[in-house]
Amino acid sequence: MGIRGTTSTARFEVSTEGMKGLHDGRPLWGLVKELVANVWDEPTATECTVSISPVEWASIAKGAESITVSVKDNGAGFARVTDAFTLMAPTDKRTDSKTRGRFNIGEKEIISIATHAKIETVGTTVNFPKEGGRVVGKNKRKKGTIVTAVVERPHDEIEETVARLLEFLPPADKAYTVNGETVPTPKKIATVSNRDLPTIISKGANEPLRNGWRTCEVDIHEPIRGVGRIYEMGILIQEIEAPYSVDIQQKVPMPPNRDTVTQTYLQDVYSIVLGAIAKDLDGAEASEAWVQMGVEDSKTTDETVGIVMSAKLGDNAVLWSSDTQSNERAYEAGKDVVHPRTLSKKEKERFQKAGLASSTAEFKLLTNTDEGIKFETLAKKPEWKNVEEYTKWLSFKLLGFEGTVNFISPKMVGDNRIAQYGGKTLDFVPQRLGKAFFQMDQAKPTPQQTELILHELAHHNPSDRPHTGDYLHTFAELSAKAVHLALEGDWFVGQGS
Repeated sequence: MGIRGTTSTARFEVSTEGMKGLHDGRPLWGLVKELVANVWDEPTATECTVSISPVEWASIAKGAESITVSVKDNGAGFARVTDAFTLMAPTDKRTDSKTRGRFNIGEKEIISIATHAKIETVGTTVNFPKEGGRVVGKNKRKKGTIVTAVVERPHDEIEETVARLLEFLPPADKAYTVNGETVPTPKKIATVSNRDLPTIISKGANEPLRNGWRTCEVDIHEPIRGVGRIYEMGILIQEIEAPYSVDIQQKVPMPPNRDTVTQTYLQDVYSIVLGAIAKDLDGAEASEAWVQMGVEDSKTTDETVGIVMSAKLGDNAVLWSSDTQSNERAYEAGKDVVHPRTLSKKEKERFQKAGLASSTAEFKLLTNTDEGIKFETLAKKPEWKNVEEYTKWLSFKLLGFEGTVNFISPKMVGDNRIAQYGGKTLDFVPQRLGKAFFQMDQAKPTPQQTELILHELAHHNPSDRPHTGDYLHTFAELSAKAVHLALEGDWFVGQGS
C-alpha cells in the first residue's frame, strides 16, 4: 500500500503533469502575460523587458520546435523565494483591489509546461531542470528578477505572442519593451470614476476572496489597430465589440486563466463607455450591438439613453402602435415611425422612458371625450360649403355612404394635422389648410382638394403600416373609381345640394 500510516503537514500535493495538462493548450501570450502582470504589480520595478525567441538547436535535436521566453525587471526581487514554486500561497495582493495578483500561480503556469526554466531573483536562483524537480541556489544578483522558460511550441506562435503582448497598456511608471520594441503609454480619450463595477478582494492574506464593489477609474483609449479590448490594469483580457481599449483600474472578476469576463460584467463596461462617448455617436454607430447592450443596462442614465436614442432614431421619431391610423397621421406629419420589432424589448422601454412617444400619444384621432376637450368644432363658413359638399359626394360615390364633414380647431399643443378621418367623419383643420385650399373656380374642385379627400377616405380601410398594405390598396381603388367617374362624366358640379 505504501502510504498507510504516513503523515504530512500539507493537505495537498500538486501534480506537475496535471498542471501542465491544464495550461498546455493555452496560447503562449496568455501564459507570458502572467509574468508581465507580476512585474507591473511590483512597486519597485520601473522596467519590464520581454524577449520571445526561437530555439534553433531544439528543432534539430528533437524534431520539435521550442521557444525561449524571458521576462526581466529591475525591481527588489522576490520577497519570499518559496513563492517561485508554491501554488496558492497567501499573498497580500488579495487584499488590494489595485493589484492584479490573487492566486499566486502566475509564473508557475508557464513553468509547468516548460521543458526547463529558471528564476533568478535577488540572492537566489531556482532552476527547474529537464529531468524534473527544482534546484535552489544562491547568486550575487543585487536587483531585479529574470524568469526564463523554454517551451515546446512551433516557431510560428512567436509572431502572435509578440503581437498580443504589444497590445498591452503599460502603466505610466513602467517602461515596457517586447522584443526590442518599446510600447508607449496610450493616450486616453476619457477617464470615468465608477462606483458600480464589481471586484474581488479579501480582508486579509489568509481570508477568502469575496465579491465586492470599490470606486475605481476606468480609462478609455482609442483601440489598437481598430479592435476593441478590455484590460485589467493594462493586462489584456479579451476582445470586445465596443471599438475602444477599456482599462479597468481594479481587479476584474475572472476565472483562474483570467481570459474572459461574464456577459453581465461586459454589459456594465459598455454602460460606462457609453456614458463617456454617447455624444460622439453617429446613427450607424448608435445601432451597433454593444450600444444596445449599454442602453439595456440599468446603470445607464436616462440622459445617456436619450442621447443614443437621438443618434439612432433622430429627433423626429415616434413609436409604431396598433392604432394604424395614428401611424399614418404621424407619417403624414413627417415623423419617422419606428416599429418595435426593430428594437429589443428592454431598449424600447429605455427609449420610452427617455421620451420616445408612440404614434397614438401624439396622433390619435381627436375626439371630445370625458378625458377632456381635444378640439373645438367650428361654425361652418360659407366659403367652406363647396368642399363639404364635394367631400360628401365623393364619400357617397366611392364608399357608398354620405359621410359627415366637420371643421375643427385642435387644442393639443404641437398637433400639426390638417385633416383626419374616422367613424365615417372627415374633419378639416381650416387654420392649417389656409383660405386658398377652400377656393373653387366656378365650383370646380382642385387637384389639391381631391388628393386630400381621397387620402383621408382611404383610412376607411385601416392600414397595417404607413403607406403600405391595406391603405395603399384602398387609396388606389378609390383613385381608380374617381378617374372612371370623371371619364363617365359623373362628376361634382358644385351645386351645393
